[in-house]
Amino acid sequence: MRRFDLGIRQRAHVVHARLLAARAGRAAGLDDAQVDRVALAATELATNLIAHAEDGALLGDAAGGCLDMVAVDRGPGMRRPEDCLRDGYSTRGGLGAGLGAVRRAADEFDLYSRVGQGTAVLARWWPAAAPTPRPGDVAALTAASPGERDTGDAWLVLRDRAHTTLVVCDGLGHGRPAAHASRTALDVAVHRRRLPPAGLLGAMHRALAGTRGAAVAVAQLTPDEGVLRFAGIGNVSARLVTEAGEQRLVSRPGIVGGPAGSRFPTEAVHPWRKGSLLVLHTDGLTDRWSLRAWPELVGRHVGAVAGWLLWQGYRKRDDACVLVASTARSTGTW
Repeated sequence: MRRFDLGIRQRAHVVHARLLAARAGRAAGLDDAQVDRVALAATELATNLIAHAEDGALLGDAAGGCLDMVAVDRGPGMRRPEDCLRDGYSTRGGLGAGLGAVRRAADEFDLYSRVGQGTAVLARWWPAAAPTPRPGDVAALTAASPGERDTGDAWLVLRDRAHTTLVVCDGLGHGRPAAHASRTALDVAVHRRRLPPAGLLGAMHRALAGTRGAAVAVAQLTPDEGVLRFAGIGNVSARLVTEAGEQRLVSRPGIVGGPAGSRFPTEAVHPWRKGSLLVLHTDGLTDRWSLRAWPELVGRHVGAVAGWLLWQGYRKRDDACVLVASTARSTGTW
């Protein structure tokens, strides 16, 4: 299993979280010692959610060449996160080693917390044999519709020397048929990766003709040129955040694979410069958010940003996916 999302509400969930995290670590190509650290971190994060959080969950995804694990909640938040990372600090009389242990176990670590709103804690591991991660960091997380094991929302990152191509799909409905539609779209992207965004949408449209169809957004980043090219069909939201503010990137109404998908949009071109942040997400999240409400979030690790946005905006009645891309790779700031 390459991804998981597990609500954490009782002690039995800690053991389940540990098993799911270890399985995802192996799927990401981590060695045994790394998997042990992943299991330790999952245990600590799940235990913390039970002790301190409200409406908490542990999310994991190993589809991007590394393992991202994020603990999220809508709980009381942390007044002084730096204290919570210090060994020996505890508000419940415990040993106070939880978050500090997670930080030591992870290759990359970050957290974001707002009093009265919640917390997102990110831990990331890279396979020991992996090459040095490339500049231009990306993180994405998914959550299945309540009661479903499969998710019809999916994402993909494709890299070559010049470009990074990002794809977010929302297969119509949920469950296995929706997941099949998204997998078909992503398979097309893998095999036709040299196509620009509008060309990829056209190839996906033909391949998805026998499926439920999907909403799809495609963004292509060319850092050396400072350019972002975007095209989308359906209700996958796209938001570009720069020093000048937030800009919504427009997708054309329709369904990829459906009759309304025959008129393909032209690509929109936007600047992609230092300090830029791109957010793509499906309609499993509300789009009534603005990073102006959380100004410190922009500088956090993209994994923490993805976790925070997903859990703060999650409608909990459909599959959900959020992908965040930044112009510079961050390793966390704690």
